Amino acid sequence: MKRMNWNLKKSSIFILILLTYSHCFAQKNTISRFNFYATIGSVFNGSINSSTSNKLANETQTFSKYQDSIASSEKWRLTLSPQIGIIYKLSKDVDFQFGLGYIVLGHQRTLANLKYKDLTFPGIGSGLGNGKIIDNTNGERSINLNYRYHYLQVPLILNYHLNFRSLTPKVKIALSGGIGLNVLLKHDINAVLSTGFKIDEKSSFSLDSTGYSASSFTANMMLGTMVDYNYSKQIKFVLQPMLGYYPLSVTNKDLAAKPWFVNFNFGVIYTLDLLNK
Repeated sequence: MKRMNWNLKKSSIFILILLTYSHCFAQKNTISRFNFYATIGSVFNGSINSSTSNKLANETQTFSKYQDSIASSEKWRLTLSPQIGIIYKLSKDVDFQFGLGYIVLGHQRTLANLKYKDLTFPGIGSGLGNGKIIDNTNGERSINLNYRYHYLQVPLILNYHLNFRSLTPKVKIALSGGIGLNVLLKHDINAVLSTGFKIDEKSSFSLDSTGYSASSFTANMMLGTMVDYNYSKQIKFVLQPMLGYYPLSVTNKDLAAKPWFVNFNFGVIYTLDLLNK
């Protein structure tokens, strides 16, 4: 009986030592998989617009001819895009990044050198002056039309880390690619009149999105890189420039719009280091 108790004690001690060693080994070799990130992006964005509709856009032009006539006046815009999310480590070299962000895309169109009886846009002005210049003056007049699609965006991105030496071991570089799922929050057109130019005593108008009825759900492709700097054990600074494009029109009416963007995301990554001590 004493011998059996002694053997039981020895077995218990051995199992305790084995478990302690295994626990220490696991702590030493386990890579923390969860990383939280927060970024703010400077977004250069525009849109490729087209139309094949024969419906009338105004008194004299179909949507197709109207779009052809304004194409040369369309420009890019600059907006900001905040984003938060998680980077989950799938393997040593591959991360899966998913998050939640707010992004405003679209384009700007300038109506320059406006003269008497020139067409503007439905909703600018009232009565006989709705969508038309009726004031015969010689002053220089222009209107900037800002077409804006406000999205709640869910990025789903794979980051593949490149195994080569950089200028410093603290800097890591990865290739990034994936898609973005977008839920439309709001779509509007903001018209801003040039300095000193007013219509109905107003210098700006919030307009109906005539012809540009936006889809509630859209998707885009993204491709870019990720550069992170290891500031401390748990904190990294990150720069992630991404090129994005919407292959399908984000509108479902007479004018088709396919936004594009170049987004320079800058922020921090925080490693949830529960296992590594």
